[in-house]
Amino acid sequence: MENGFNVLSFNEGSILSVNLTNIQRSCGAQDRSHSLGLEKDEEIAKNLKKYKAEDQDVSMLLSEKDREKHRMLKNERNKWVNEWEQLNEVEIKEILDVSEE
Repeated sequence: MENGFNVLSFNEGSILSVNLTNIQRSCGAQDRSHSLGLEKDEEIAKNLKKYKAEDQDVSMLLSEKDREKHRMLKNERNKWVNEWEQLNEVEIKEILDVSEE
């Protein structure tokens, strides 16, 4: 059953078939949008748009900060690599000088 459930016996026969919409009606559950009223619905929709725009602004700022952090880390890494290459060259020259003697 799509919107409900079936209770089956051991002989695979249907004992009870329950529709969820009937249960909701009998329990007094109402659709939330109808209980708030039109003014509240409009206010909620307006606030949702505002919050979505704020979330988008914050995510753009965070992504910009992440890009800047990545750029700084990349520059620092390049600096370390260049320093390592220079030290490696110096070490190679020292080894060659020692081997020539």
